[in-house]
Amino acid sequence: MTTRSLDADFVDSVSNSQSVTSGTGTLPPIVSTKQKILKRFLRHKLAIFGLSILAVMYLSILFAEFLAPYGQASAERSKPYAPPSKIHFFHKGHFTGPFIYDYKESFDQQTLTNKKVYDKQTPIPIRFFSRGEPYKLFGLIPADIHFFSVEAPGRLYLWGGDLQGRDVFSRILYGGRISLTIGIIAIMISYPIGLLMGGISGYFGGWVDTVIMRVVEAIITFPSLYLLLTLSATLPQGLTSFQRYFLITIILSFIGWAGQARIYRGQVLSLKQMEYVEAARAMGAPHLQIITKHILPQMSSWIIVSATISIPAYTLGEAALSFLSLGIQDPQSSWGLMLQEARNISVLQTKPWLLIPGFAIVMSVFAFSFFGDGLRDAFDAKKKI
Repeated sequence: MTTRSLDADFVDSVSNSQSVTSGTGTLPPIVSTKQKILKRFLRHKLAIFGLSILAVMYLSILFAEFLAPYGQASAERSKPYAPPSKIHFFHKGHFTGPFIYDYKESFDQQTLTNKKVYDKQTPIPIRFFSRGEPYKLFGLIPADIHFFSVEAPGRLYLWGGDLQGRDVFSRILYGGRISLTIGIIAIMISYPIGLLMGGISGYFGGWVDTVIMRVVEAIITFPSLYLLLTLSATLPQGLTSFQRYFLITIILSFIGWAGQARIYRGQVLSLKQMEYVEAARAMGAPHLQIITKHILPQMSSWIIVSATISIPAYTLGEAALSFLSLGIQDPQSSWGLMLQEARNISVLQTKPWLLIPGFAIVMSVFAFSFFGDGLRDAFDAKKKI
């Protein structure tokens, strides 16, 4: 009788256990943590919708010069508050493709108001991939091809115009570069500061924790809106658009890091009591190594989710400052700045298209919220796949 080794018996037992499953004959494939996170995220329909909206928005502002028929400062003073252009396809009963009719303002002596007189004898065709105002794509490549435009003297107002006759659609694309990027840049500044201060406070404790938390509480206690107004009012005059954009980002970051620091402190306080952290400390590992290799990786998923959800707050902060004339200034555009003209109720009643920048802000905030909720559920290990 042949005697088998223990190794052979072990191999047989493993192979038999793998072959015995619930009717399939094979074990289900091993799913990695990344695959589980991706599956949970893909099951979140609102997160996919939010991500799609954000992708469209960021691609639009990236190619704003190409997609916009006019520059953000291009104005036609003779056409204040131009209504959205009506796009026609038939001229005198014949199909001619998309076109618009130009108009001129005339003063009505009877009603004492300006009336728009359209020239319906001369259709102005809408051209795609046609030449228009010159620009530099990505700030580097000279070009003059636009996705759509009309020939001068006609002017296309897809979403209407403002008081100076500037195209709202074009300015929304350019303004999105401010409103959609300021939040990302702000969290890149505020989150490292909050992580550093909160981590130091929670890890070392004692008088260090006391001092840092008192500073944090002082910043949080002061109403954020009034603090924003106070800091924005101290900006010197004569700043360039880039300088004002940079300083506003710094201000928003200064306001936002305190709340994050307090949350990070709580996370570090719980993580530093874990056995693996105690073991690393007992082995004589330096504090920096313990923080970077044992504590921060455990917080990475929470940091990603928190940062995604926090971006809309910075977008709303910039919109509030620009709306109050303390943020981005003309001729540069931002969604908050564009909403200034919507403050007048009498104007808004007859020019509702001035509220379109507000809808853009709301859409971006909801998109980030949906995307952040999806990430939070995806990183939640308790959620079933």
